[in-house]
Amino acid sequence: MVYNDTSSAAKHNDPVDWVPFVLLFIVVGTFFIWCCCVGAWLARLWYYDGQLHKKFPKYDIQPLYLRERLAREEEKNRRESQKVVDSRHLNRDVTTMSFERVQEFDSSSLRKRIFESKRISRLPAFEQDDGGDGSEFPDMPVDMPADEYNQQHFPQHYDNFEDLGLSELARDDWLTYHDDEQITARDQILEDFRENCIQMRPGREAENACGELWQEVAKFLAMRYPARFWEQKENGVRMLYDDNSKESYSLDGPFGWLTLDTMARLVREDFCIFIKSPFSAQYTLLAGATCFPSGWRLRARVGYSVESQQEAVLPWEKLPEILSYIDEHRNSSRYKRHVAFIQTSLPHEIDLTKKYFIQESKDFFSGNISFLQPETLHARIERQMFTRLPISGAIVLTTRLQIEPLVRMQDHKLRHLAKDIRSWPAHVARVKGRDLWGRAVLGFIEQFPMARDDESVVLTEDDEDDDVKKWIS
Repeated sequence: MVYNDTSSAAKHNDPVDWVPFVLLFIVVGTFFIWCCCVGAWLARLWYYDGQLHKKFPKYDIQPLYLRERLAREEEKNRRESQKVVDSRHLNRDVTTMSFERVQEFDSSSLRKRIFESKRISRLPAFEQDDGGDGSEFPDMPVDMPADEYNQQHFPQHYDNFEDLGLSELARDDWLTYHDDEQITARDQILEDFRENCIQMRPGREAENACGELWQEVAKFLAMRYPARFWEQKENGVRMLYDDNSKESYSLDGPFGWLTLDTMARLVREDFCIFIKSPFSAQYTLLAGATCFPSGWRLRARVGYSVESQQEAVLPWEKLPEILSYIDEHRNSSRYKRHVAFIQTSLPHEIDLTKKYFIQESKDFFSGNISFLQPETLHARIERQMFTRLPISGAIVLTTRLQIEPLVRMQDHKLRHLAKDIRSWPAHVARVKGRDLWGRAVLGFIEQFPMARDDESVVLTEDDEDDDVKKWIS
């Protein structure tokens, strides 16, 4: 007997009503999204202290290498744009630039400056009148006589190089390399502080001056030391061959940083190249290779005039007058002078950089009062040699450094050192630290008994010890 459950079959075959479920999903989803938005707004209100209408910071999530590359490109573009305005050559050209050419620059400030230059170039120019000799204005008082003004604002001119403290330099006594410690120190300093030792002003003028100096150095080394240096040709290129290192150095360029680095490694002397500006008539430090500075930084001085910074550079005393004398006489003579400093150093100093590479005046004295002993006091003597390059007219300051303990110096050198120390002007003596080590050094030279207390080392105006004062006065 067969039963058909039609009611059950009909029950299972009825379609499912999905509408309530869809509506429920939509309502729940909408509520969830609303909660997320409200939560984000509340978090934003909390993070920005309720301020929703300010300039919010934008975070750069790019990789570090991309940010550094973009920063370098922006700095390069900024420098190139600055050159357009700062260069005298381009300053003359910007006045003739077309409107379309100026609009190609990305910097709005640069475009504004160029348009301002074009506007100024259209202004009428008048011939300057300085009033002549003043005869047309008899009632106008003279503020300062011309001779007095020139003495105050212009370097004094000398007719004799001996009045400048100079003496003639022998032709074969310009460059040397016979000091293993200094050569080792130079290699070490150039390895660690190359950018502080080698600097040059960008441009063809500095490159040509470096190349001309390199020709003079190579010629001198080949003539003075023929057993080690000689010129030869390799593939049609003139080379200077160094028999010690078995290396050859090009004499035909290009010239620049590498040229200065090569000269600094081959010899024990430092080089500074000065050129006279045709606009200001002042001498500018064009380039330098200085491994043994005495209380000054080459990197901060390149490109600036000597007159504006001679007080900040201790070895440059009377340098403008010396450069003027050499430039006026234009002879082939070379001159020299000696500049003395006092520094403290251990008898067997291992750190050669600390001993030779001194960029701050305070580093001459490293330690405490107990370091002011004859065994630790050293005379730091700079032999400065001046020569004029025949083609460019640049003047080269070549410096040879000699550091010698006081206990090993000969008597006549000690007496000459004491005479030099006493002749220093007050401002030079103060910067060189004579008030600190004056009694110790002069007392040793003259065999004056040295005390140990601080008051005997640092003299004051109230010091009544005449026997002490006479060593400084």
